[in-house]
Amino acid sequence: MRRLLLLVLSGLCAAAVTTAAAAQSSSSAGATLFDEVWTTINDSSWDGSFGAVDWAALRTELRPKAVAALSADDARAVVNEMLARLKRSHFALLPATPTSGDEMVLNGNAELGIDFRIAGADVVITRRALAPDVMASRIAPGQRIVSIDGRLMAPRPGEPPLTSWRRVNAAVHGFAGVPATLVLRDVSGAEVTYRTPRFVPPGVRVQFSNLSPMRVRVDQQLVKSPAGRDVGVIEFNIWMARINQPVANAFDRFRKNDGIVIDLRGNPGGLAAMISGIAGHFVDTPDLLGTMRTRQVAQLKFIVNPRTSTEDGRTVKPFAGPVAIIVDEMTASASECFAGALQDLGRVRVFGRTSMGAALPASTKRLANGDVLEYVVGDFLTSKGRSLEGGGVVPDEIQPLSITSLAAGKDDALAAALAWIDRQAGAIRR
Repeated sequence: MRRLLLLVLSGLCAAAVTTAAAAQSSSSAGATLFDEVWTTINDSSWDGSFGAVDWAALRTELRPKAVAALSADDARAVVNEMLARLKRSHFALLPATPTSGDEMVLNGNAELGIDFRIAGADVVITRRALAPDVMASRIAPGQRIVSIDGRLMAPRPGEPPLTSWRRVNAAVHGFAGVPATLVLRDVSGAEVTYRTPRFVPPGVRVQFSNLSPMRVRVDQQLVKSPAGRDVGVIEFNIWMARINQPVANAFDRFRKNDGIVIDLRGNPGGLAAMISGIAGHFVDTPDLLGTMRTRQVAQLKFIVNPRTSTEDGRTVKPFAGPVAIIVDEMTASASECFAGALQDLGRVRVFGRTSMGAALPASTKRLANGDVLEYVVGDFLTSKGRSLEGGGVVPDEIQPLSITSLAAGKDDALAAALAWIDRQAGAIRR
């Protein structure tokens, strides 16, 4: 009996030691994670005021919560609370291993070939399905997504639009050939159910910073303005080196046309240094686009690099005709810097809807626990000293998202841009 009692007590002591060790390990890990993030931001911020946040006091307030965290996810929650206090874009903690049940994680590289936007309480399809499927051909702009595979897609109360969009985007993705069941609502309010396979679209799949993986896409098309003028439309979905040559080819193709429209709707940004070269396709002088300030460099200038020759060695002049840029609420970062800078130079006219207002230059760092920290390293100001963070790029001509127009096959922003190009005819000649 005595021996049995000793064994029980021994087991209890061992369990207590194990529990204590686990708690101590968790506390240590939480403190390490918190300290690494806090120090990284403290040492890299260009703004000594941290946006009017007492950074040292915030550490004193929140670090004990990280120390007391009982799990890695609890510690991450404390770090995310700290990042949220800064109230700036481009601060994010990306777990090394996605949390089980994370609704933002893409579970496959196949999709449905549609674009959508959050409009109040609705998820509205803005681009027609591209899949070569009979059912997919009936999925059209103007329809609202009610559910995908039985999961309701409507924005949740208090949920930021970007969070709603990411949640729906994750639901759209899946594995090739695995069908998705969509319940859609049309303009009349009637609901219809489609079952259509997901497919892998063309293009190289890339991932930049904390953005979801996406396939690089550059589209170009020649359209007619209301007055019958030839206008080139160039659209690309991310600022990565792979778009350089296709975009250059598009500008070369449209060089003698009456106008050019650059469609940046849904473009989340990428490599900001690229804006100087792309602007050089239609700005013929080395004008100042904007400046970036960091802890290391007080003023880093972004200067237009006029393109005076093509890849095959031909001497050319940058396009001198009217240029319109289209943006919307999913236009962010480098795209905002590009559009806002050229708007302030007076070289373009901007159409669409106000951009995201997430325009701070950022970097990433892999932390000791394998997580990745995205953090701001500077600020970007246009040549007029305007910051685009928070307020975004406000179009010169605003076209609200219209379900009725979409359902009728109309693109209000593009139509307004083409009408403006008609009005500019003859104002700028090559």
